[in-house]
Amino acid sequence: MAYNNMHEILAGLAAHNKRVFSINDAAKAMGKPKRYASKLLSANKEVERIERGKYYIKSGNIDIYEIASQIVFPSYVSGFAALRYYSLVEQEIVKYTVVTIKRHKSLKVAGATIEFVTFPKSRFFGYNKNAGAYIATVEKAIVDSLYLRSPPYSYVSEALDNALRNGMLNANALRDFARKMGSKKVALQVESLINAEKPRAQKATARAII
Repeated sequence: MAYNNMHEILAGLAAHNKRVFSINDAAKAMGKPKRYASKLLSANKEVERIERGKYYIKSGNIDIYEIASQIVFPSYVSGFAALRYYSLVEQEIVKYTVVTIKRHKSLKVAGATIEFVTFPKSRFFGYNKNAGAYIATVEKAIVDSLYLRSPPYSYVSEALDNALRNGMLNANALRDFARKMGSKKVALQVESLINAEKPRAQKATARAII
Protein backbone atom coordinates (compact mmCIF):
# COMPACT_ATOMS: atom_id res chain seq x y z
CA MET A 1 0.00 0.00 0.00
CA ALA A 2 2.83 2.37 0.84
CA TYR A 3 4.49 1.67 -2.52
CA ASN A 4 1.27 2.33 -4.44
CA ASN A 5 0.82 5.56 -2.53
CA MET A 6 4.36 6.64 -3.43
CA HIS A 7 3.76 5.71 -7.08
CA GLU A 8 0.71 7.97 -7.16
CA ILE A 9 2.65 10.80 -5.53
CA LEU A 10 5.47 10.51 -8.07
CA ALA A 11 2.97 10.45 -10.93
CA GLY A 12 1.36 13.60 -9.56
CA LEU A 13 4.72 15.38 -9.24
CA ALA A 14 5.68 14.43 -12.80
CA ALA A 15 2.31 15.60 -14.13
CA HIS A 16 3.03 19.03 -12.65
CA ASN A 17 6.51 19.21 -14.24
CA LYS A 18 8.18 18.65 -10.90
CA ARG A 19 10.52 15.78 -11.65
CA VAL A 20 13.03 17.07 -9.10
CA PHE A 21 11.74 17.12 -5.54
CA SER A 22 12.88 17.12 -1.92
CA ILE A 23 12.12 14.79 0.95
CA ASN A 24 10.02 17.63 2.37
CA ASP A 25 7.91 17.64 -0.83
CA ALA A 26 7.34 13.88 -0.60
CA ALA A 27 6.62 13.91 3.13
CA LYS A 28 4.12 16.75 2.72
CA ALA A 29 2.34 15.00 -0.15
CA MET A 30 2.14 11.77 1.85
CA GLY A 31 1.23 13.40 5.13
CA LYS A 32 4.02 11.42 6.77
CA PRO A 33 7.25 12.27 8.67
CA LYS A 34 10.39 12.99 6.61
CA ARG A 35 12.13 9.91 7.99
CA TYR A 36 9.31 7.70 6.72
CA ALA A 37 9.36 9.36 3.29
CA SER A 38 13.15 9.02 3.12
CA LYS A 39 12.93 5.29 3.82
CA LEU A 40 10.40 4.76 1.03
CA LEU A 41 12.38 6.85 -1.45
CA SER A 42 15.62 5.01 -0.78
CA ALA A 43 13.92 1.73 -1.70
CA ASN A 44 11.96 3.08 -4.68
CA LYS A 45 13.29 2.19 -8.14
CA GLU A 46 11.35 5.00 -9.81
CA VAL A 47 13.58 7.68 -8.31
CA GLU A 48 17.28 8.46 -8.18
CA ARG A 49 19.08 10.45 -5.51
CA ILE A 50 20.73 13.67 -6.72
CA GLU A 51 22.18 14.77 -3.41
CA ARG A 52 21.17 14.65 0.22
CA GLY A 53 17.44 15.21 0.52
CA LYS A 54 16.84 15.68 -3.22
CA TYR A 55 15.67 13.20 -5.86
CA TYR A 56 14.50 13.04 -9.47
CA ILE A 57 11.91 10.81 -11.13
CA LYS A 58 13.47 8.36 -13.58
CA SER A 59 10.33 7.17 -15.37
CA GLY A 60 9.72 8.48 -18.89
CA ASN A 61 12.26 10.49 -20.85
CA ILE A 62 14.91 12.02 -18.59
CA ASP A 63 15.24 15.72 -19.41
CA ILE A 64 18.58 16.92 -18.06
CA TYR A 65 17.59 20.54 -18.71
CA GLU A 66 14.60 20.13 -16.41
CA ILE A 67 16.59 18.32 -13.74
CA ALA A 68 19.56 20.71 -13.87
CA SER A 69 17.41 23.83 -13.53
CA GLN A 70 15.41 22.50 -10.57
CA ILE A 71 18.21 21.41 -8.26
CA VAL A 72 18.76 24.93 -6.92
CA PHE A 73 16.08 27.63 -6.83
CA PRO A 74 16.17 30.02 -8.54
CA SER A 75 18.35 28.92 -11.45
CA TYR A 76 18.39 28.47 -15.21
CA VAL A 77 20.48 26.60 -17.79
CA SER A 78 22.67 28.87 -19.90
CA GLY A 79 25.91 28.91 -21.87
CA PHE A 80 26.66 26.20 -24.39
CA ALA A 81 23.90 23.87 -23.16
CA ALA A 82 21.31 26.60 -23.77
CA LEU A 83 22.71 27.32 -27.24
CA ARG A 84 22.49 23.59 -27.99
CA TYR A 85 18.92 23.54 -26.66
CA TYR A 86 17.98 26.02 -29.41
CA SER A 87 20.01 24.02 -32.00
CA LEU A 88 22.31 26.99 -32.59
CA VAL A 89 25.47 24.89 -32.27
CA GLU A 90 26.12 21.32 -33.38
CA GLN A 91 28.76 20.11 -30.96
CA GLU A 92 27.82 17.69 -28.19
CA ILE A 93 27.23 18.96 -24.67
CA VAL A 94 30.13 18.28 -22.31
CA LYS A 95 28.57 19.96 -19.28
CA TYR A 96 25.37 21.79 -18.39
CA THR A 97 26.02 25.28 -17.04
CA VAL A 98 23.43 26.42 -14.52
CA VAL A 99 23.29 30.05 -13.41
CA THR A 100 22.10 30.62 -9.85
CA ILE A 101 22.37 33.21 -7.07
CA LYS A 102 23.46 30.55 -4.57
CA ARG A 103 26.74 28.66 -4.46
CA HIS A 104 26.49 24.97 -5.21
CA LYS A 105 29.01 22.26 -6.01
CA SER A 106 29.07 20.53 -9.40
CA LEU A 107 27.09 17.31 -9.72
CA LYS A 108 26.83 14.29 -11.97
CA VAL A 109 23.23 13.30 -12.74
CA ALA A 110 22.17 10.53 -15.13
CA GLY A 111 25.66 10.60 -16.66
CA ALA A 112 25.59 14.37 -17.23
CA THR A 113 27.92 16.88 -15.58
CA ILE A 114 26.10 19.89 -14.12
CA GLU A 115 28.17 22.97 -13.25
CA PHE A 116 26.73 25.80 -11.16
CA VAL A 117 27.94 29.39 -11.59
CA THR A 118 26.93 32.13 -9.18
CA PHE A 119 25.66 35.49 -10.43
CA PRO A 120 24.62 38.48 -8.34
CA LYS A 121 20.91 39.30 -8.57
CA SER A 122 21.68 42.21 -10.93
CA ARG A 123 22.89 39.70 -13.56
CA PHE A 124 20.24 37.08 -12.90
CA PHE A 125 17.65 37.69 -15.63
CA GLY A 126 16.72 36.70 -19.17
CA TYR A 127 15.26 33.21 -18.90
CA ASN A 128 11.98 31.42 -19.55
CA LYS A 129 10.27 28.28 -18.33
CA ASN A 130 9.87 25.70 -21.10
CA ALA A 131 7.77 22.78 -19.83
CA GLY A 132 9.55 22.05 -16.54
CA ALA A 133 12.93 23.51 -17.50
CA TYR A 134 14.23 27.02 -16.91
CA ILE A 135 16.36 28.04 -19.91
CA ALA A 136 18.14 31.28 -20.79
CA THR A 137 16.70 33.13 -23.77
CA VAL A 138 18.84 33.06 -26.92
CA GLU A 139 20.06 36.58 -26.18
CA LYS A 140 20.95 35.83 -22.55
CA ALA A 141 22.65 32.55 -23.45
CA ILE A 142 24.93 34.48 -25.81
CA VAL A 143 25.64 37.21 -23.27
CA ASP A 144 26.28 34.72 -20.46
CA SER A 145 28.62 32.74 -22.71
CA LEU A 146 30.66 35.86 -23.44
CA TYR A 147 30.70 36.89 -19.79
CA LEU A 148 31.78 33.42 -18.62
CA ARG A 149 34.20 33.01 -21.55
CA SER A 150 32.70 29.61 -22.18
CA PRO A 151 32.11 28.18 -24.74
CA PRO A 152 34.86 29.53 -27.04
CA TYR A 153 34.17 32.78 -28.87
CA SER A 154 33.94 30.95 -32.22
CA TYR A 155 31.02 28.89 -30.91
CA VAL A 156 29.20 32.02 -29.75
CA SER A 157 29.77 33.64 -33.14
CA GLU A 158 28.36 30.54 -34.85
CA ALA A 159 25.33 30.56 -32.55
CA LEU A 160 24.62 34.25 -33.18
CA ASP A 161 24.92 33.75 -36.94
CA ASN A 162 22.46 30.84 -36.87
CA ALA A 163 20.06 32.71 -34.58
CA LEU A 164 19.98 35.75 -36.88
CA ARG A 165 19.51 33.65 -40.02
CA ASN A 166 16.61 31.80 -38.43
CA GLY A 167 14.93 34.87 -36.96
CA MET A 168 15.53 33.70 -33.40
CA LEU A 169 17.43 36.71 -32.09
CA ASN A 170 16.48 40.29 -31.23
CA ALA A 171 19.59 42.45 -31.70
CA ASN A 172 18.23 45.25 -29.52
CA ALA A 173 17.46 42.82 -26.69
CA LEU A 174 20.95 41.38 -27.05
CA ARG A 175 22.50 44.84 -26.71
CA ASP A 176 20.27 45.64 -23.74
CA PHE A 177 21.20 42.40 -21.96
CA ALA A 178 24.89 43.09 -22.58
CA ARG A 179 24.55 46.52 -20.98
CA LYS A 180 22.66 45.09 -18.00
CA MET A 181 25.53 42.69 -17.32
CA GLY A 182 27.66 45.72 -16.44
CA SER A 183 30.63 44.52 -18.49
CA LYS A 184 32.12 46.86 -21.10
CA LYS A 185 33.99 43.94 -22.65
CA VAL A 186 30.80 41.94 -23.17
CA ALA A 187 29.02 44.99 -24.61
CA LEU A 188 31.88 45.55 -27.08
CA GLN A 189 31.94 41.87 -28.04
CA VAL A 190 28.21 41.87 -28.69
CA GLU A 191 28.49 44.96 -30.89
CA SER A 192 31.39 43.40 -32.76
CA LEU A 193 29.45 40.19 -33.37
CA ILE A 194 26.36 42.05 -34.60
CA ASN A 195 28.42 44.25 -36.93
CA ALA A 196 30.26 41.22 -38.29
CA GLU A 197 26.94 39.62 -39.24
CA LYS A 198 25.60 42.64 -41.18
CA PRO A 199 27.73 42.08 -44.33
CA ARG A 200 26.76 38.39 -44.36
CA ALA A 201 23.08 39.25 -44.06
CA GLN A 202 23.36 41.81 -46.87
CA LYS A 203 25.07 39.27 -49.15
CA ALA A 204 22.37 36.70 -48.39
CA THR A 205 19.65 39.24 -49.25
CA ALA A 206 21.39 40.13 -52.51
CA ARG A 207 21.60 36.48 -53.53
CA ALA A 208 17.91 36.02 -52.75
CA ILE A 209 16.96 39.00 -54.97
CA ILE A 210 19.07 37.74 -57.88
